Amino acid sequence: MPAEFTANWSALLRPMAAATGLALFWFLETRTPATLRPRASPVSSRLIHAARNYGLAILNGLVILPLAGILVVATCELSHKNPWALLHLQPFPEWMRFGCALLLLDFWTWMWHLTCHRLPLLWRFHRVHHSDTAMDVSSSARFHPGELACSTVARIPMILALGIRTEDLLIYETLLLAISQFHHSAINAEQTDRWLGWLLVTPGIHRIHHSRNRSETNSNFAAVLSVWDRLCRTSRPANSNPAEAPGLHELQADRYQTLPGLLKTPFVSLPGSLRHPASDPQTSVLHQPSPENQTGPASEPSRE
Repeated sequence: MPAEFTANWSALLRPMAAATGLALFWFLETRTPATLRPRASPVSSRLIHAARNYGLAILNGLVILPLAGILVVATCELSHKNPWALLHLQPFPEWMRFGCALLLLDFWTWMWHLTCHRLPLLWRFHRVHHSDTAMDVSSSARFHPGELACSTVARIPMILALGIRTEDLLIYETLLLAISQFHHSAINAEQTDRWLGWLLVTPGIHRIHHSRNRSETNSNFAAVLSVWDRLCRTSRPANSNPAEAPGLHELQADRYQTLPGLLKTPFVSLPGSLRHPASDPQTSVLHQPSPENQTGPASEPSRE
């Protein structure tokens, strides 16, 4: 499959999938809003919030994603011919090879997300996503161009080493987009959390990750499959309500929520803003007992 054709198809497929998900979850947010979101929230406020987040997404779509798509797809074509790639070492049945590719891609996404919280340089860019004070479906599109550029560069050796094919990546990216819109949406999903949360990341699970409380921000890194957080002991259950509303304490001012403000955020120095959540052992899930193994007051996340 030619890299240019696949990249162009990907560039067409993602906006179509994004538009479909936006329409669906916007409707559900209106009909069955999450309890954390006021039912009487003005429509104009939602539109302004969505316009800012999707304005950033449109900029990424015009500047970063076309170049990133061509580069990554070309890397997949090279990876397909690499006999030493992990998925090429054994003649797996196609269904097994494809399943392993999706699992490896999702685990890599978990590791990349964790890294964005642990490395100060990456956190500068990733905090743009976490600075959203009104989490909803549009929050899934709120990523700084710098973070997407870094992610693209980091993916190249991973794709070559694993033997990821173009089709694997396209299908995973489409799945990731759909699940990301779902778990960022401000919908009442308490029942869904109970029966689906053991497999997929749900809104209740991901709201914990977007809390302003650092110990909660540094948990629930998974993007599609929730199992990675349980295996790596970075999980907080969906039924433990976030200690605080979404966002970052130091980036709540409206000037940081505008499109120019979002673009400038990585280069702004504020008290506490450069200290990524995972840098403090006292607030890191990696250094704490898992919530389900605690009892009494000790199980409650610390508040800042």
